[in-house]
Amino acid sequence: MASTWRKALNIYELSQFLCGTQLRARVLVIHGGGQEETQAVPLINGCELLVATPHSLLRLLTQKHTNLRRLCYLVLDDVDILVEQMTAELQSIMAQFAEVLRRRPAGLVIPIQFMGFGSHWTVGLQRYVSAYMSGNPLAIFTSALEAAVFAKVQHRIEMCASVDLPTHLLDALQTLHAAHKKIVIFTSHEMELDRLAQLVDGYADKAADVVLFGSNKLGHTELVDLRQAWLQADRGCDGRAYMIMHDDCYEMLRIVDADAIIHWDLGLKSMVRFRNRLGCMQQHYPVSLQETHAGRQCLSVVLVTEKCVKQARTLVRLLRRLRQPVPQKLQAFHKGILESTNKSRRCIDLCTYLKAYGFCRDQDYCHERHLVVRSLDTPGVVPYYQKLPTAGQVKIRVVHVVDVTRYYAHVLEHKSVAGEVVTLTATYRELAIDLSLYYGVEANCTPHGVPSLWDVCVLKNDKGVSRRVRVFFTTKPRCGLNYVQVQYIDEGGFSEAKVSCLLKLAEQFRSIPFQAVEIYICRLMPSDNDISWPDTASLMVHELLHGQQFDGQIQLALGNTLWLDPLVKRSYLAAIKVYTNEFTVRNRLLMLGLDNAQHLEKLRKICEGVLHLPDNLDAATINRLDGVLVCQTDVMKLKEFEDVVVSSIISPQCFFLQHTATEQELESLLDVINEGDPRSRAGQVDLSPGSLCLALFPGTDDARARWNRGRIVSYEAETRKVDVFFLDFGDTALLPQSDIAVIHQAELKLPCQAIECSLLHVSPPDDDWTDKNADALWDLTHDADERNTLLIAKAVGSSDSRYTGNASFLVELYDCSTPQDILIGQELVARGHAIGSPGSVQELFPEAAVVDTSLPEESYAGITTACAKLYRSKERAERVHLAKRISDIAQEIAQPEHDAVRQCGGIRSLCRLLGFVRNEEILTCLLQSLNCFIADNDDNKDEVCREEGIRAICRLLQCTSAATVQEQATLVFARLTSNARCCAKIRDCGGLALFCRLLLDVDSEAVLPNICLALKNMAEDNHKNCTFIKESGGIARLCELVAMSDDDIILEYAAWTLEKLSMLNSNCDVIGQLGGVEALLERACLCDMDSSKLVLRILVALKAIVTDHPNNIQRVNDSSAFFRLCDRLCGEGDEEVKKVLQQIASRCTHQQDASDVLNMESYTQYNSDDEGVIRIVRSLGEILGAKSAVETSSRGQHEGLDEDVGPNASLLLDDRELLELPTDRESSELVRQSSSQLHGKQVTTSWLPESMQEDLPPPLLDLPLRPLVCWSQKRTLVQLAVKLMEVKRELTTLEVDQNHIDFSTEAEGKTWRLHLELYGPVSLLELVFQGTETIVRLHKYSPGTWPRLLYSSEKMANLMIDFDRFIDSDSESEQLAFHPRNKKSTKTIRDTAPEGVYETDAITHPNFILSDTDSDHGSDISLSAKDPYDLSD
Repeated sequence: MASTWRKALNIYELSQFLCGTQLRARVLVIHGGGQEETQAVPLINGCELLVATPHSLLRLLTQKHTNLRRLCYLVLDDVDILVEQMTAELQSIMAQFAEVLRRRPAGLVIPIQFMGFGSHWTVGLQRYVSAYMSGNPLAIFTSALEAAVFAKVQHRIEMCASVDLPTHLLDALQTLHAAHKKIVIFTSHEMELDRLAQLVDGYADKAADVVLFGSNKLGHTELVDLRQAWLQADRGCDGRAYMIMHDDCYEMLRIVDADAIIHWDLGLKSMVRFRNRLGCMQQHYPVSLQETHAGRQCLSVVLVTEKCVKQARTLVRLLRRLRQPVPQKLQAFHKGILESTNKSRRCIDLCTYLKAYGFCRDQDYCHERHLVVRSLDTPGVVPYYQKLPTAGQVKIRVVHVVDVTRYYAHVLEHKSVAGEVVTLTATYRELAIDLSLYYGVEANCTPHGVPSLWDVCVLKNDKGVSRRVRVFFTTKPRCGLNYVQVQYIDEGGFSEAKVSCLLKLAEQFRSIPFQAVEIYICRLMPSDNDISWPDTASLMVHELLHGQQFDGQIQLALGNTLWLDPLVKRSYLAAIKVYTNEFTVRNRLLMLGLDNAQHLEKLRKICEGVLHLPDNLDAATINRLDGVLVCQTDVMKLKEFEDVVVSSIISPQCFFLQHTATEQELESLLDVINEGDPRSRAGQVDLSPGSLCLALFPGTDDARARWNRGRIVSYEAETRKVDVFFLDFGDTALLPQSDIAVIHQAELKLPCQAIECSLLHVSPPDDDWTDKNADALWDLTHDADERNTLLIAKAVGSSDSRYTGNASFLVELYDCSTPQDILIGQELVARGHAIGSPGSVQELFPEAAVVDTSLPEESYAGITTACAKLYRSKERAERVHLAKRISDIAQEIAQPEHDAVRQCGGIRSLCRLLGFVRNEEILTCLLQSLNCFIADNDDNKDEVCREEGIRAICRLLQCTSAATVQEQATLVFARLTSNARCCAKIRDCGGLALFCRLLLDVDSEAVLPNICLALKNMAEDNHKNCTFIKESGGIARLCELVAMSDDDIILEYAAWTLEKLSMLNSNCDVIGQLGGVEALLERACLCDMDSSKLVLRILVALKAIVTDHPNNIQRVNDSSAFFRLCDRLCGEGDEEVKKVLQQIASRCTHQQDASDVLNMESYTQYNSDDEGVIRIVRSLGEILGAKSAVETSSRGQHEGLDEDVGPNASLLLDDRELLELPTDRESSELVRQSSSQLHGKQVTTSWLPESMQEDLPPPLLDLPLRPLVCWSQKRTLVQLAVKLMEVKRELTTLEVDQNHIDFSTEAEGKTWRLHLELYGPVSLLELVFQGTETIVRLHKYSPGTWPRLLYSSEKMANLMIDFDRFIDSDSESEQLAFHPRNKKSTKTIRDTAPEGVYETDAITHPNFILSDTDSDHGSDISLSAKDPYDLSD
């Protein structure tokens, strides 16, 4: 524990250095002044060493932030100050610790030790030791003076003149007690030794007494003999031993057994010699704290003469500490010395502690002046001080904050008691200009030379700024340069300056008074019995006051110092032409300190009889000053998002917000106000403008009248009407005087809730704002029932307030209650009720200001400038012209220059401008331009994504029904969705839901293809999107379009979208249930055979839908449309279309084994009774030019159709298909080979002609492959082994969502993708790359054995059981037999393993683990032991 916060910080810094580097111990410090709160949480977490002040520690103990249960060592620094000045706090802490010790278990061994370090031994310290340090504590005194105080050495003061010293010496010798056998007489002057020897020789008994003489001229041997003689002087004799000694002999003689000492003089150079003198008696001091003073009493006789001016103060302090009486002569002598000292300090300022608190705790040691001097402290007497007013009010501007209560300020205005206002001239500004001009000339810069204390000169810094300074303190030379401490007399503050930078002050500047006036706040002092303010508190006050103007009431004026109380921050409200009190400085700062009620009284007492002071303030006046009504308004936090509502609107540049966080507090306050009958206080209100009051807000049909807090704007005496501004809502009303009541300060405790704001980046569309503009803003911020809409506000700046008195905040308002966030200011601009402000052009279109004007207007560089002009333009015709000009430029620019458009900010400008436009014609032009730039340019698409163009277009589609805008906007999205980053952004902005809604609502033939293409790309990007489209009714609408649309383009893109949606098995079921299969077949039959591209698209979609889906296959078999289609293609049709139809037929005739699609005999035997299938086979044979499948079956021949077909009947197998694996678990290499070869024949992978390949989108020609996956399970785990080599980890993605898994990667130079809909929900445990396989470990949400891996009972060709790791996979539906690896045993692993070995508890692993592997060994190098998730045996 330390006595002050400054001591605590010093100890903390040293302790942190030592403990942090050596002991590795946590160190914390706590003290008052706003620092405790920051350390509460670290203190709860614990520490090994805590440095604290007693007050802070006691508060934290009371608040239960810490306790003393683990306390081992209690160290008190400045223990003498703690026990004397903080007795109550120390006693409370020790009582709590005593209770902790009492409750400690007897067997618990914890070291306990108390230590104290101090500068003085006091009575309070003696009591503390007796009370809390039991046993025999150890006391170490490093000061002989403090040891003498502990021993209670008696001091006898003899006041005499220098000529009477011999007489008083002899009198002192005669009055010595008989027990005083050994006496030492000290002197500090060598010439006095002989005189003393003669006096003592003449007084001593030559027969019995021994007189010794110790001079600083004696040699070493003589001093040794002298010491030996002193030690033997009292042996065998009844007389006394006298030692006459010079101070310099003390170190050699080391006398410790003297009974009394006499100080012949006090001409001491330091207190060390005085302490040494007292040390001559230390042998008789007590050796323990409990020992009483028995035997001889030590005595110190001090002869004080008129020459002991410097030592008299020390003697008085010593006697007071010993609680011994101070002789009256010494008191008078001491008082005279103090008065003389203060008079000699006429050039020294009054003590800062005296001015700040009314007292100086260390007045005996303080070197500043403590008396008021008329010639120095009368305002206006000292020529270099301003003539300060002694009464009335002043307006000041704070220019420097020294600490919490002391500032330097410029006095701007004085209002006398009579009300006369005097505006002071701007002397400071003129002085600053004159100094800069004069000392800017090198010839005028004359060095000041060696400065003296209080010299006034000029300091010119490195930047050439010249300021007047006063030398405040000089220091010793350092590093070859002299430095001085200077005070800035015109700006306040202090700093260290080089002597070489000091210049001589010109004569014309000497007569100008100091411009910085010292200001003190009255009746405030630091907490915790401290006398200095913490740095954190001073910094807080600096941020609050610096540079601000305040109005203060003068309480006292001395010299260049003013004491102001109260000091109030006032603001002028231009809109209502009144002043308001924001806060009083003292009330705001009371949270940092304590009330010092006697401050002014003590200061006036010091001034009594010296200066004429105005009448003293009585208690009532002081209470009235403290009770000045202060109205504080709530504020916005800059750069933070806050929940607000709009309470009142004057215009978009002046409206009022309320925080929703304080809504309940406001309602509770208003309830309390209205329950208290405010009308009883009516008639007592000050009706002057700016006065605070309670006002009855008129009622409406939906609400009753309520009393609210208000401010009076004006008063009409004739009509007795009062114009009131309501502080919590921002409304105004003209009320009768009877509806105005007095308000109390307690009712103003909650800050006023109406926050004055203005919208960012908006300007009036005409010369000024109109009611129509305000109504538009009201509609945007309230619902249809006039109720407040919850908004999000972000304050980006502030300015002077016109209504509330605090600040007006520049805000961005967002409405987040809609599916897409609405920026209110942007919406106002888009609706034509505002335009972009000039200041926003540079921010929104920064490139427009720096564009090279030498470029032709038609070039890409003109786009940004045109966007900026369109943004600022008010004329509709001009705006439309600019939009068309942008569109023309976009169409004229060649595609290679599209990158240059992005680089010069063209894409960014278009995206930002889209958010500020609602005109159909302008939007169409802008979207056309954007379509030109993003076509086949991924970088420009990324730019649209970065610049929030996607969000802006989503908002446009939500609020527009214009066909041309929808067409261009959906075309932008159709092109953006080919970019993966844009797809993610569209999904985040709600674009996918918007597409689905438009798909359902729009019938435009120009819009629907764009929507279908966008949905196709979104479905291809993410399987979650497929599910969302299904759940939003998108599949039903697409099936409807396929069945009903007469437009070939819509039909083609709808079919294409269904194809991509069929990648999800559940979507295939939905398509079949909604009639999508039949619709596709019917439309294929109805299509003109010349439209081979459309027919091909429909058949490819159909093939994807029926693949691995028995229900859809059955729908094809049951449909007559497929028969008709086959009949049509027998004699006509494109060869590529026939090949796709062949694949569909193969799936419908032999879905069990796609590798033998032409084995008609086996199919006929398997399903010979199905006439529909037989017809399909016959039709297929006719299409391929083969023999009839029925004829082949009747002959009983078993040849496959592949032997009968011609060379043109090559089997079609696109890159998206993989053959099913054989049940004998052949290697995955066979699977990879089968994707390119089948039964030794090369498979045709580029089966479309080049012309059709160009027309069809690339995804149709380059689809990802499906990898081989082996799976195994436990009760709580599922493991998938993806059989791939040379996997590129950086291109691998894995997404797990409930029972859906999306896996994609690149390996062996190809793209592989896997989507599985699992039997149950899972979560990801781990992803590990191991040589030839990639392991995916999943945790089951519901433990148990799955009958199969997939949710659907359908079988996928690329899935098989992992026999190497198989444990409990058992799926009757899949009918996969298990073949044990050990041929000697016919039991499975489960049969031989102990029960429970392979059935683990549920394992949860929240982290995604991506492990590195050793490519040479194929093992997981991140695991040193067996992988706990490995399912192998």
